[in-house]
Amino acid sequence: MSIAICLLLYSVAVLVAGPPLLRALTRRGHAPRFGVAAWLTAIGTVVLVWVAVAGTVVVEMARRWDYPRSVAASCLVQLRGVMTVLSDFVGVSPQVTLGAIAAVAALVAILAGGRLARTISGLRTRSLEHAEAVRLVGRRTGDPDVVIVEAPEPAAYCVSGRPSAIVVTSAAVAALDEHELTAVVAHERAHLAGHHSLVVTTLRGLAAVFPKLTLMREGAAHVARLLEMCADDASARRYGSAPLLSGLITLCRAAPAGALAAADVAVLARAERLAVLSADPAIGRARAALSSVIAVLAAGPVVTVILATSGALLCGP
Repeated sequence: MSIAICLLLYSVAVLVAGPPLLRALTRRGHAPRFGVAAWLTAIGTVVLVWVAVAGTVVVEMARRWDYPRSVAASCLVQLRGVMTVLSDFVGVSPQVTLGAIAAVAALVAILAGGRLARTISGLRTRSLEHAEAVRLVGRRTGDPDVVIVEAPEPAAYCVSGRPSAIVVTSAAVAALDEHELTAVVAHERAHLAGHHSLVVTTLRGLAAVFPKLTLMREGAAHVARLLEMCADDASARRYGSAPLLSGLITLCRAAPAGALAAADVAVLARAERLAVLSADPAIGRARAALSSVIAVLAAGPVVTVILATSGALLCGP
């Protein structure tokens, strides 16, 4: 039980200290790929710790089910007598108390998991339906991924489907020159190649399930912004930042929910960083800082378990 409590305390520390630290390190987007990795590592370790703690508790209960008082005693040492007091107050055996606690914990986990699955499935279904719809009503081009849709507003975005599609409105085709359109399409293709929509959909699902947790809520927003910057970099490496920048300004409009649009997230911040030289020393410093944070977050649960097992880290009285 001490290991489980230590891991829970570690997850609480990440939930509290993670968002302000990551927010400060990724605010300017100097190293967007490292920033995405840092946010995902923080969120991933917290979720994995929760799963590990739940598994540890279930295994401990199953192992000592025939000796419920030993489980109660173990929990008492770590949780200050809650189990025994509860059992005595209710007038039931420790076995029944353990079973009730396990049932409540399992119910909470099932409800949270079910809500997460429904949210992700709903977002995914809308994306698939939209990709199918634009291919039905849109005009095909020489590029099999690109579909032109008649619309009065200039916009370009991608939607995941079977197959995925890059949607460009007729107004965007009219407003963009050849170089700008090529750069914008390359931006959207980078989203599809990196499976960015899957990442964003999963994080939005976690944010919907745990709306009170700043790490989940802000993580979804910041990762979406950083992924736009990653796609910017992929396009700029091939076609230069100037045509992409002018294209973004032209396409600064809203896109359908669930889509990743070229110009719907943090356009000003992205425009500023596109003008920064790749040799800017701030980029190297950001990469170094984020690499250190990623290493600490990834090693944190392992180190916590090792210290708790050795007795060097005592998380209970």
